[in-house]
Order: sequence, then structure tokens, then C-alpha cells
Amino acid sequence: MKFLLKKKYFILLIPILLSSCTAYKKLPYITEAETITTEEFAKAAKSYEAVIMPKDILSITVNTPTNAASRDFNLPLVPQEATDIIQTRVSSTSGGYGSLQNYIVDNDGYINFPVIGRIKIGGLKKSEAEKSILSLIYPKYLKEEPIISLRFLNYKVSVIGEVARPGTYSSANEQMTLFDALAAAGDLTIYGDRKSVRIVREAANGQLDVKQIDLQDKGILLDPDIYYLQQNDKIIVSPNKAKGNNSSFGTLESLALSGLSVLISVISIITR
Repeated sequence: MKFLLKKKYFILLIPILLSSCTAYKKLPYITEAETITTEEFAKAAKSYEAVIMPKDILSITVNTPTNAASRDFNLPLVPQEATDIIQTRVSSTSGGYGSLQNYIVDNDGYINFPVIGRIKIGGLKKSEAEKSILSLIYPKYLKEEPIISLRFLNYKVSVIGEVARPGTYSSANEQMTLFDALAAAGDLTIYGDRKSVRIVREAANGQLDVKQIDLQDKGILLDPDIYYLQQNDKIIVSPNKAKGNNSSFGTLESLALSGLSVLISVISIITR
């Protein structure tokens, strides 16, 4: 009798043991990454640069060896105590300090630039926008070739769903990878589904694009459009089946589980 009870008890435990042995396989990121060849990495290599989008806040400065020559192409200085907005702190020709006003890209991708007027830079990469502004200024207006410096002041991405710290995270160096963003958000929770992560991205024309990602897929490392995030990307981590099952777990299911627990305990005592 005891032998039969032990056998039945063992059969009950088999599914639990099997599930625990395979569960770890769902946890690692980028499985089999070591199989990617050097040639594949070289082919996918891409120097990342952020693309200017509507509503971006930009700092653009024009500098020449002679400060007076480029003065008209920079926005006026604002006293440091006059604003709470993030600004670029610079010194004026008079020796004082202040903050340059910033540019906000409108919905059509345009900014109003001193002297030149309304110019379109939306959809351009940082280096492309700098070259475009340079071509409009030099040599038409300036004899000295200026240095154009463009900075993003609102480079950020949002991470929501099954992560430890949902929120919006910024990057000082105007670059963030998918894994940088997940690390900033404290990684996925135990309920995060690594095979169901989405990136919602808005193009310069306002059109939305949704990319479905499997965080275990080594192909992420070979796709720069996924590996490198654009500013204002939204990362959504879906819950796994365990979270869904727990959310639908009612009183009857709890009682049944309690009863099963008691039964297993009784069997354990009997078979000793």
C-alpha cells in the first residue's frame, strides 16, 4: 500500500520537476549569440545617429574665431535665473553668463533660424542638419567658416509594462540601445514575457510603426534599427502566461490549491 502511494505521489511531482528543469531556458537574453560570425557583425555594423523629429528640443550654436561674426546666428542669451527650462550655458562677449534659447521643431519639421528664417531639418540626422545649416550660412553670410554644433536636449525613451521601474529615461550622449533602456528600467520582472516585447516608434511624418521583438533572438544584435533606439521610442513589455493565470485566480481555485496541498502533505506523512 505504501509503495503504491509513493508511486502515485512521485507521478504527481513529475510535471513540477519537468517544468522547473525547462523554465530556466526562458530566462536568458540573446541565446546562441556566440554563433554569430565576425563577418555577420561587420555586415550589420552601423554608426548610429539620432534623427531629428517633430517636438524635439534642440540647442544649435554657431561659432567662429571672431565671436562678433557669428553673433547674429545665435539666439539671444537669457539670464540664468529667468528660466527653469534646460538651456545651454555659455559666456557672452561682454564677459557675463547666460543661457541660449532653444529651438523646438514644429510638426512639419521646421525651425526658425536667425537671419536665414524658416528651415526644415526634421527627418535629418544630426550631422546632416549641421551640414545643411553650414551650407546656408557659409560663404553667403560669413567669410570665416563656422563650426555648427547641434545637441538634443530631450533625448528620451519610455519603458512600460512588466519591468521593475516603468518610466521615461533620458540619455546625455544622444544614444540608447534596447538593453540600455531595459537596464535603466530595472530589467523585466518575473512576469515579463521575453518573447513579447514591442517598440512603438513615430516617424518624422507622424506615422507609427510597431516592432515585435523576441529578446532571446540573436538577430537583435544584427538589426541596428532595433538594437539602437530612436528618441521618444516606447518599449512595452507584455506579461507572460503566469501573470495571466494569477490574475484570473479566484477563490475556488485558491481553495482547490489549498486542498491539493493538504492532500500531498497527508500522503507524505502516510508514506514515511
